[in-house]
Amino acid sequence: MSITEESIGSSELKLFQPEFSGASISQEQKGDWLHELWEYGVHIIPCGSPSDIVPQYFRKRHPFDDELELKSKWAKTPRVNWSHYQRTQPSDTEITSWHHEFPNANWAAITGINFAVIDADSEEAMTWIRSGSITRSPLTQRTPRGGEHYFYSISQHEVRTGAGKNKIDTRGVGGYVMVAPSLGYTMHCEQAFGIGSMEDLPALTESDIQSISMFNSGGEVEPSIREKLTEEAAKEGGRNDKLARLVGKWIKEGWGMREILIKAQDWNQSCDPPLSIVEATTTTLSIAQGHIKRHPEDIDAGVNEWKTSEWQTQISEDLKQIQDQEYPVEVEDAPEMGPLGLQPFSADEWTDLKEDTVEQWWGDAFIFQNSRVLLLGKPKIGKSNFLGAFAAGATTGTDFMGVPFSKPLKVIWFQAEIIKEFMKDRITTYFRRFGDDEDTIRQGYDNLIVSGRLRKNLMTDQDIEAFHQEIQFHKPDIVMIDPIINFFDGEENSNTEIRKLLDRIDKLIELNNCAVILAHHTGKERADDKSFMSARGGSVFAGWFDSGIKMSGKKPNVSFFYEARNARDPDEHLAHFDFDLGVWTASDLTAKKTPTEDSLEDQVALAELVLKGMKEEEYYRRNELESLARQQLRRYNKPNGNKACQKAVSYVQKHLPDKVFTYSEPGKAMWHYLGTNASAKPWEV
Repeated sequence: MSITEESIGSSELKLFQPEFSGASISQEQKGDWLHELWEYGVHIIPCGSPSDIVPQYFRKRHPFDDELELKSKWAKTPRVNWSHYQRTQPSDTEITSWHHEFPNANWAAITGINFAVIDADSEEAMTWIRSGSITRSPLTQRTPRGGEHYFYSISQHEVRTGAGKNKIDTRGVGGYVMVAPSLGYTMHCEQAFGIGSMEDLPALTESDIQSISMFNSGGEVEPSIREKLTEEAAKEGGRNDKLARLVGKWIKEGWGMREILIKAQDWNQSCDPPLSIVEATTTTLSIAQGHIKRHPEDIDAGVNEWKTSEWQTQISEDLKQIQDQEYPVEVEDAPEMGPLGLQPFSADEWTDLKEDTVEQWWGDAFIFQNSRVLLLGKPKIGKSNFLGAFAAGATTGTDFMGVPFSKPLKVIWFQAEIIKEFMKDRITTYFRRFGDDEDTIRQGYDNLIVSGRLRKNLMTDQDIEAFHQEIQFHKPDIVMIDPIINFFDGEENSNTEIRKLLDRIDKLIELNNCAVILAHHTGKERADDKSFMSARGGSVFAGWFDSGIKMSGKKPNVSFFYEARNARDPDEHLAHFDFDLGVWTASDLTAKKTPTEDSLEDQVALAELVLKGMKEEEYYRRNELESLARQQLRRYNKPNGNKACQKAVSYVQKHLPDKVFTYSEPGKAMWHYLGTNASAKPWEV
């Protein structure tokens, strides 16, 4: 039978009943359950809640995690400084107070005090345990992800906390597990065993620990596992030397890099005092790299079983969990505003706001402080030459294509295609326009930070954190990433993955108060296509930028098309790149349109004529939309030649993006349709 609300109200102790989840109990009954856990001697502490708004201080610790990742981590993060309760059981009064203060909290039980837990996360691992490979436990717990916890009493030998690559982890000294009534956790106890206390549970034997270790290592662990799991701690002054000997020993024993890092962190916690998390990790990596250089024969032992890009991702969660546990949780006062901090338009926040507080750097509100800029063009059209010449003008505070900069700016240029030797020659060329003006050139060189050919992936925490720290160190005004796709290893046609990448870029902007220019390639496009929907990754990139620059044609003569969200679009123009002088020469970006060009009002009017002819149940290819434009222009006695029709469709894309949508994927047809169109999409049929 399972525990019901009626049975919970009785005097029965519930921990060792057939089943308990806490899913349908009242707050009062939940409090009774927590009290009984306390009576059994369990050290329980409150954690975050899946239903909580994640606190700001926690968000700052994980700046590059998305909302789902943040909520998942917060739900397992202690709200109190839990290290204190490893030594002292919380009082009944403290538990009552926590329960009232955090009624929706998940709850954790600290392991290694009066019980230990085996945590199995894979079906293979659970099947292996159920088959009798280790001592059977009658008390188990189902986790929200379908894993299982197996509870054991504490024997004479210490069970330490550790992680295994085949998804069997031990939770002993220095660890904790989530327990019912936490959301999604269900306890089970086999009644035939007659369990009445934690002491009645079976204990893990040394043979059990060895069997688990052999399972996690594919059967390759030697009988000396006991020695491997219990390394002697060290005191200040001898920690690094001891760690160096241990890392060399672990490499020779055949441990992979992920296990070595986890074992190092585990050993470090026993030192007096321990090294910081960061220092222990970097020291371990440095020692391992040095050992492999001196003893290349040890590579065969298994240290490189996980390549860097793989094990760094796998271990990040383990390290973050340890780091989270070390910080005491701040209990904040009741908020004075909503989680987004929004205020009525009559509030002082809006009244005191001045537009000139945002620094304008180039053009009329085109590139400014904290702006998002997309530089788009086909491969080899000259995007790097654009960035280099732009940087020469920005760092000297002069001009670019006749448009002045407001002041000398500091620029970081992360690029992935050109080696340092060739970059040096290029940069010298971009600054050649200043002739013998050594002071201006020196100012530009001092303000320009440029990489050689970088190989980084902004989707890994380690690499984007390195970018963040580099930007933090130099404090640039503008960051240029060239091309962005070379710093991304996901699926470039996946809107979800591109969105995650751009969210990370946005976080870099937010944390460092800088503008970012992304150089990006187009996919298949018409020669006259002036929309930004042709960007690889499609609509996500097109919807991301504040200011867009599109290059088309063939260098050295290139057409520039601009789109601005915060001001009037600069005029389209031609530009020529001089490879000898390293400069772009162009017509005046602010020049007034000639009488032969359509006025802004005429452009909008022509776009709306096309709109009137579009049907909600139809989707249009570019040539079909131009044919429709010809019919509409003829109907209203407007010029309807090929060029006039092409211009009218371009005006639709330019002025009516909220009404007429464009769908495009590289290698597939481009479709235009009304936003209200609910009919079957041809690209999905």
